[in-house]
Amino acid sequence: MDDTLPACFALAGAVLLVAAAARRPGGVTAAVTAHDLLPRFLVRLAPLIGPAEGLAGAAVLACWMTGAAGPLRLAAAAVALWYLALAVYLAVLLRRRGRVPCGCLDDTGLASPAKVGRAVLLALATAPLVAGWPPIPDEPGARLLACGLAAFTAGIVIVAGKVADLAGTSAAPGR
Repeated sequence: MDDTLPACFALAGAVLLVAAAARRPGGVTAAVTAHDLLPRFLVRLAPLIGPAEGLAGAAVLACWMTGAAGPLRLAAAAVALWYLALAVYLAVLLRRRGRVPCGCLDDTGLASPAKVGRAVLLALATAPLVAGWPPIPDEPGARLLACGLAAFTAGIVIVAGKVADLAGTSAAPGR
């Protein structure tokens, strides 16, 4: 039970990938095409991004719930690398195109340093699972509790991102 809190942070990134894939099917393709950053051969692969991120997140959660430690490490590595790639992509997007819609969780969220930081933090939070920490609890109830707390943590990450997007948008600062 001591590892429940670290587990919820490690699993939150997986929950966010599943939520992102479910919320905006096809939205990634439109965003990547509009960004015009990638070579054409990679843009052609854009329709696979949403399903791939959802599958990676779902694999982490499924492995956690079933207690499959070996496959969990592989799936967690995919999620951590996914978030690192996202951080790099968002940093390049921000530098080249500015604050344009990034297509992360919705069609209106703008690329920002906060989103780059969030992607880096989610990669770092997921990385310990690759090394097998925290260990998967033997009790199904403890595994379910960690997933529930991960979903709650993911919700907080989404709300914090929305608040960060609002910072500095007031016409009259200080009011």
